[in-house]
Amino acid sequence: MKSRILYVDDEVDLLELAASFFQDEDLVLETCADFNQAVELIQKQKYDLIISDAKMPHGSGYQLFQIIKNQGHFRGKLILVTGNLEKSPEEADYDLVIYKPLNFQELISTVKNLLKV
Repeated sequence: MKSRILYVDDEVDLLELAASFFQDEDLVLETCADFNQAVELIQKQKYDLIISDAKMPHGSGYQLFQIIKNQGHFRGKLILVTGNLEKSPEEADYDLVIYKPLNFQELISTVKNLLKV
């Protein structure tokens, strides 16, 4: 069974580009451009990996991951994507922090390593 991956970012163009790269690598990527919709998806679906932008309207990647952790049933991996080069204490809560600008080949390689695919 293929791993389920969710990528949350308010930049739709970035999500479309990511989806194209992931599809080329035969990885199933679901995308979401809205923080509140992402919370709903995570409550309804089971994901093996969630990638989230740090800053979005209506909420942050930090808040999204806190919601996930508070629910207590998520056992997958978490990747935070940020443009802020200053380390924050919250970054210790993730499996990986990736800094913008994104290199999609590196992201895919990282995803494959985390999911062991």
